[in-house]
Amino acid sequence: MTFLFKITLFIFTFAFANTAKIAAKTNDSLLPLEVYSELPNKSLVRVSPSGDRISYRLTEDGKDYYLILDTKKNKILHGFDVSEVKPVNAYFINEDQVILILTKRKKIRGYIGFYDIDYGFIFDLNNKELKPLLQPGNGISSGQTEFGRIIGLSKDQRWAFMPAYARYKGSSVGMAKLSLMKVDLKDPERKPKIFVQGTGDTIDYFIGENSNVLARERYDHETDLHEIDAYTDKGWETIFSEKTPYIVRSFSGVTADGKSLVMVKDNEKGRDAYYLLSLSDGSISEPLFERDDADIEQVLSTINRVVYGVKYAGFTPSYAFFDESKNLELEKLKAEFPSSSITLVDFTPNWEKIITYIEGDGLAGDYISYEKGQLSLVAKQRAEVSWEDVNNVVEFKFKARDGLTIPTLLTIPNSAVNSKEKMSAILMPHGGPESYDRKTFHWMAQYFANRGHLVIQPQFRGSSGFGAKHTLKGRGEWGKKMQDDLTDAVNKLVDMGEVDPNKVCIVGSSYGGYAALAGATFTPQLYKCVVAINGVGDINDMLDEEKQSHGEDSAALAYWKEVTAKNKITHEFLASISPAKHADKVQAPTFIIYGTRDDVVDPEQSENMYDALKDAGKKVERLELVGVGHHFKTKETRLKVLTAIDKFVSKHIH
Repeated sequence: MTFLFKITLFIFTFAFANTAKIAAKTNDSLLPLEVYSELPNKSLVRVSPSGDRISYRLTEDGKDYYLILDTKKNKILHGFDVSEVKPVNAYFINEDQVILILTKRKKIRGYIGFYDIDYGFIFDLNNKELKPLLQPGNGISSGQTEFGRIIGLSKDQRWAFMPAYARYKGSSVGMAKLSLMKVDLKDPERKPKIFVQGTGDTIDYFIGENSNVLARERYDHETDLHEIDAYTDKGWETIFSEKTPYIVRSFSGVTADGKSLVMVKDNEKGRDAYYLLSLSDGSISEPLFERDDADIEQVLSTINRVVYGVKYAGFTPSYAFFDESKNLELEKLKAEFPSSSITLVDFTPNWEKIITYIEGDGLAGDYISYEKGQLSLVAKQRAEVSWEDVNNVVEFKFKARDGLTIPTLLTIPNSAVNSKEKMSAILMPHGGPESYDRKTFHWMAQYFANRGHLVIQPQFRGSSGFGAKHTLKGRGEWGKKMQDDLTDAVNKLVDMGEVDPNKVCIVGSSYGGYAALAGATFTPQLYKCVVAINGVGDINDMLDEEKQSHGEDSAALAYWKEVTAKNKITHEFLASISPAKHADKVQAPTFIIYGTRDDVVDPEQSENMYDALKDAGKKVERLELVGVGHHFKTKETRLKVLTAIDKFVSKHIH
């Protein structure tokens, strides 16, 4: 078998060791930029069914490995050099077999640009073989990005069920449809079988405990129909249908009895809630797992998508499970770390061993095992950061000018804790915009705080995580009320005497980059410097690019029209909220940073904004990151960005 990319297998014979290098401080308080540009060196921690083995991704010295370890014998059993790819998921099937999902950035023949393409692999510790599960050309169309998605395994763990675009017998060229493939885990090199033949609008499948297909999900971009079909003795029957320009209901899994699908949608209170869709008659239950103070961020399920609980959104994650004993175990753990952010990572089927990821209270990110009431360290995420170097992150709320409550995170510099002086500040709006910040060790926020700046992260209207009403209040408010919320955050802290109004910069990426540019143009007196990373400058151009990429009738274009302008799509209105059209208003020095391979925001957005500022005679600099995408995935890129930002910001606020 010829692999699609190189993965080197090797055997480790040494025992557990902390191989992280401790970075030397430049003085009593400042850490080197390398500390913040360094990628977290451990991730994807997983535990085997017995709890005796774990696996994790290790990033070190410019190399990337995935390791399998025996916790009883205290040694590493095996590992892979995965430096040429990016591991994005992993799970133990049993004690000896591990499935890895790896991403490779590649071109797709016939398509423009580069794409992150997922591949699935299975590794067997008995024969030390790593084999791909699906490969383009082996019965599978090459014009897709997901070759690693698994929606279930057979009871005997012999077969994996994987959606993929495949041409069935008699179909013409270009007629590949999303079908459900049956892949032999004992012999993945065999050509996979089409288990369920797809339709032109199929987007997902659901299977039962006995490997029987339960339902399929469909969405037609031309008719805007979102439908669920149940498989019955009579064949496929449509049990749910809704006309919508883009999908607003998420079908995430099945109940343990296989009689219902799990659906997440906002409820009457404007928050995401969990419902059951009956596969027998299409009836929808009353909302379950609903809370007034948080949305459902994620439905928790097994590899067969059997749902066992939910994860709630918020500055720190929280959970609810069907099994009350699981709720009690997590509450015991929370009592050990009352002010920290605790993320559930993995657990054994009997729930006797739980792996968690904990940040806060001096922890820069530790994987901790909880077993029979005992805590033990599994791995440190950032061994070079000691507890006294972690700047405290606190929650803060304020009222915007129209009375809306804006939840906010503040990263407070350790150097300012006992000081009575007003702080310099970095306003750092998040991307999305329908996303939100979390109470974590944020590499850029922690860097700014280490340099003595208060970091302000408002969850402006339009952010997700705090209820659908809060999100929907941002529709059509780009450059307007969404921007007012950012302005009000700064002014509130200035009025409280915490922030020096002459020492405020705005730094943002993606939508945050747009917000930074909007701040520079629409409130030019507020900021002393502006950093826009992969930001949008011209909304007309952005929508035109969406139209070219996805089509006039696409759900993607419909969504962005609604989000940016609430469908008030006129050239004049979009120009009024486009910073590039108002470059003459900018007063603060501006720094434009962008990757040339960004496939989320067109790099021309940054280039055109830079040109507009240059033509207007403004102080503007730029950093072009050749070959870099939307997200900064290497420490080299992060270090280059931090070095440039450090020089720029320190020149304008000090």
